[in-house]
Amino acid sequence: MPSMIRNSTKAADSLRGCLVAGLLCLGCMALAGCGVTEIPDSVVYPLRSNALVFLEKAPATAPPGFPPPGKPEMSLDWLAEQQVPLFKPSDLDAKPWGPVWREELNSVLVRHFGSPGKPRVGAADQPALATLAAELFLSPAELERGSHQYRRSCLHCHGVAGEGAGATSAWLNPLPRDFRQGEYKFISTAEHKLKSGFQPLKARPRRADLLRTLHHGLEGTSMPSFALLAEEDIQALASYTLHLAIRGELEYWGLLYALKEDAETLRAIEKNPEKEAQVRAQRLISGALEWEDPEADVEEFVAREKGPLLTAGLERLLERLLREYATADKNAMVPLANPYPADQPVPQTSIANGLKIFQVQCVNCHAGYGRQSALRFDNWGGVVRPANLTIPVYKGGRRPVDLYYRVARGIPPCGMPKANLQDGDPAHQVWDLVHFLMALPYPESLPETIRRQIHGGAKQ
Repeated sequence: MPSMIRNSTKAADSLRGCLVAGLLCLGCMALAGCGVTEIPDSVVYPLRSNALVFLEKAPATAPPGFPPPGKPEMSLDWLAEQQVPLFKPSDLDAKPWGPVWREELNSVLVRHFGSPGKPRVGAADQPALATLAAELFLSPAELERGSHQYRRSCLHCHGVAGEGAGATSAWLNPLPRDFRQGEYKFISTAEHKLKSGFQPLKARPRRADLLRTLHHGLEGTSMPSFALLAEEDIQALASYTLHLAIRGELEYWGLLYALKEDAETLRAIEKNPEKEAQVRAQRLISGALEWEDPEADVEEFVAREKGPLLTAGLERLLERLLREYATADKNAMVPLANPYPADQPVPQTSIANGLKIFQVQCVNCHAGYGRQSALRFDNWGGVVRPANLTIPVYKGGRRPVDLYYRVARGIPPCGMPKANLQDGDPAHQVWDLVHFLMALPYPESLPETIRRQIHGGAKQ
């Protein structure tokens, strides 16, 4: 009996210990954002410290594999081995003008984007920026609501500044998205040209694309659906994600122009080595102006500016980024009408025609229908594998129109081009390819000869 009492006492002590630990854990969770609504003013967006990747073309050699769990940065080491330039923000410290550049960049970011507790897009005394921000639903009130929801639901994967390096990120494959390059994989924006004839620098999403990802998640990844949240919170999360993306991309370009050594920049520095900072700021201004107007007079812009050149260039670039997003939001891709009746089964001839198109357009990347796809680097410097299309997992959505967008728009950040369907009847071609892709994972949906070719004798 005494032994039973002792065991009982130990069990009670253990239970009390668990309860105390649980209460402490709940307290920590509250401090981390589960129930606390105030974000202290001391919480700020950290300046970028990890390397910037700027892939102008695909590396010559494929990655040797996926980085091991917990070491996602290894893919950058593989890029460096191929002499792909990586730009480290810490390299600014070695330049005489580097600390001043960094301080000015940070000042612009704080002025126009605030902090996690008081986020904004565009300083109050910049009416043009305020108008564009309002078009994109980026009001301070909406962003503050989004910031709080982001801290509860997203920060542990995507990080404070949207860098994709939260506490859980290193153990996930694929990695959580780094928003800071303004790159988006699953979009439904039509391609459009500026008045100058140039394309915008990057393909921007529509707000509907962001909302769809939040509502449905990304199948086959650790990105869940947030459909159980109130719609107001989902809308606010979309706005806050956009805030992080625009802030991060402005920071990205501000650092890249300080560090990259393209031929034109080096020639300009060689002529004025004592004015390297000014030369680099002018290169940033040139990039912000000339994309829309190849005849833009950069020297005239510089002569007009009374304040710091870098600040002027960054603010002009910010306006351009906002206008690109605003334009994209009004520029939905309109799918070609499906020529096949919606109330009837997909004709087997459509699937067979889709296979022929696949064999011409897609096999270089999706070898063996994706079973033998080679690894490649994406625009973030990570490792990706073109999808195994015999498995019905669709990150960007499984509706026919979702596959249509992937075929007709491509997935720009991972090097997937849009299908070249200019000849013949584009509507039949694109929908035949979509029908084949949708039938491919299901042997019973394929014509018998195609089923045997792809799946052997399997019918299920």
